[in-house]
Amino acid sequence: MDVNGWSGIEALLFRRRKNQSDLARLLGVSPAAITQIKQGDFHLGISALEKIMRYLGATPEEQNDIFTQVIQNRFFAKSKSGIICRITIIRRNGQ
Repeated sequence: MDVNGWSGIEALLFRRRKNQSDLARLLGVSPAAITQIKQGDFHLGISALEKIMRYLGATPEEQNDIFTQVIQNRFFAKSKSGIICRITIIRRNGQ
């Protein structure tokens, strides 16, 4: 399950001609840590996700898509229920 929005991040990396090593340098972690993030072994915090989004020049729509994916996947990873919901992101202070 994609708990870090990796599919969206990967698409942004490709479009911006960046790679996982660039993200490792940005976040001050090893390339192996990026692999763990990619596999969902480690959850990115909101500040790291926002830093990645700024670095990759994500549009507000791309940001919302990735954050929605992260929230839904983290929530449903723990849920054994068959309930499905749609999460809407509303930014505070017009951010």
